[in-house]
Amino acid sequence: MSGPGDYRRSERREGWAVPLDAVAAFTQGASVSVAPERIEQELLSLWRRASERAQAAGAGFAVTRACQWNLIVHTHGEGELLLCKQVLDTVSESVPSRLLVLHESEDPGDASIIGDDGVPLHASVEANFRESQSGRREIVSEEITIETPQLHSRRLPSLVRSLLLPDVPTALLVHNPALDADWLRPLCADADRFLFDSGRLRSWQELAAVAQVLDELYPIGKKQVELMDLGWLRLWPWRLLIASLYDTPESRKGLTTLRELQVGYAEGGEAAALLLAGWLLGRLRLSPTATLQEDGTIGLVPGSGSPVQRPVQLRLVKTPREAAAPGIVQVTLHQQDSCLSAKTSVDGSGIEVCSPFQPPRTQPMRGRPDAELLVAALGVGGRDPLMYEALRLGAALLLGDVMLQAQEQSEVRW
Repeated sequence: MSGPGDYRRSERREGWAVPLDAVAAFTQGASVSVAPERIEQELLSLWRRASERAQAAGAGFAVTRACQWNLIVHTHGEGELLLCKQVLDTVSESVPSRLLVLHESEDPGDASIIGDDGVPLHASVEANFRESQSGRREIVSEEITIETPQLHSRRLPSLVRSLLLPDVPTALLVHNPALDADWLRPLCADADRFLFDSGRLRSWQELAAVAQVLDELYPIGKKQVELMDLGWLRLWPWRLLIASLYDTPESRKGLTTLRELQVGYAEGGEAAALLLAGWLLGRLRLSPTATLQEDGTIGLVPGSGSPVQRPVQLRLVKTPREAAAPGIVQVTLHQQDSCLSAKTSVDGSGIEVCSPFQPPRTQPMRGRPDAELLVAALGVGGRDPLMYEALRLGAALLLGDVMLQAQEQSEVRW
C-alpha cells in the first residue's frame, strides 16, 4: 500500500536524492546505493539501526525480519524493472524473501563503477514491508538490486552466491530462459526451483526453444530442480473446466470415439495453446505422428492406457477474437455422436461449458495478477509434474522425436 512514507510505488530514486538519511530511506522503501563488495555489511548495519529506531518512542514501524526464500529475478530495461519491483513488493507481503534483482540496464552507466573485469556494476538495497493489523508498518525483508549492462559479468555468479542466505531454498525467475541461457548456466546449480513465464512468449517456436534450453540447463543425472511456469498457472481454470466435461460415466464413454481436438487462441496466445495441447495429449495418452503443420494441424495416435481407440486430429486455430489472459478462446472435443466444449463468453468475463451430458453453465473467470501467480509458484502449487509433461509434449508437437525421447526419461529429470 502506497502512502506518504512509502517510496516503493514511485519512480526509482536513490536514498541520497530524497531529504532522508540512509535509515529513513531504507525503512520507507527508497533505494540506498551501496558498494557491491559491502552489500551484506551495509544491510546488517541498516537492519540494526532500523531496529533501534523502531524501539524509540513514537516509532511508526516495526522490524520483523523474515525470509522463506532466496528469490533471484532478472529484468531488462527500466520499464520492466519498475513493473517487476511492484510485483515483488506485493509478493514479499505474503512470502518474505531475500530478493536479488539482476537488472540488465540499457545504459552503461558511470565509468566510476567499472568492475575489475571491465563491466559496470552498481548495487542498491531497499526494504519491503507490510501493514500490520494495528496499522503499523512492519519491515519484513530486503531487496538487493545489482545493475549491469552485461549480466555475463565474471563477477556476477560469485557475488550472487555470496548474498544467498543459508538454510532457505533458492528460486530463480527468468521470464524467457531461451534468451538468457548464457548467463543462466553458472547460476542454475544454486536454484531449487526454476520459474519462468510462457505467457510472455509470442510463438510456438519460443516455447519449444524454452523446453530445449531447460533440458540443456538441467541435464540427466544432475541435481533435480522444481520447475514452474506462471503461464501454466494461468491455464488452471481452463484445465479444470475441460476436465469437468468428463465428470459423468456417459461422457467418459464418448472418449473412445474422439476424432478431433481443437484449441482456439487469440493473438499472443500461441504458447498457451501449445501448452494446453500438451496437457490434453498427456491426459489422453496421445502421441504425435509427425510435427505440427503450418496450418496448425497434426495427427495423433493413442498410446498405452489411452481411452481413445482411433487416430485423432489436433487443430490449433488462431481466431480474430480477443481473449483475456492466457489467450485461449475455445477448446472443443469432437466425438462421433457429440461435441463438448469450453469457450470464453462474448464479454470475456467467463468460460461457457457446453456438453450434451450436463446442463450448460458459465464459470466466471478472474484474471490472476502476476503477484498472485508468483506467490502460488513459490508455494505447493509450484510442484506440478503435469506441467513438465505438458511442456515436453507441447514442444514435441514442433520438435518430434527430440522431445519425445526426453519425455520418456522425464521421471529422472527436473
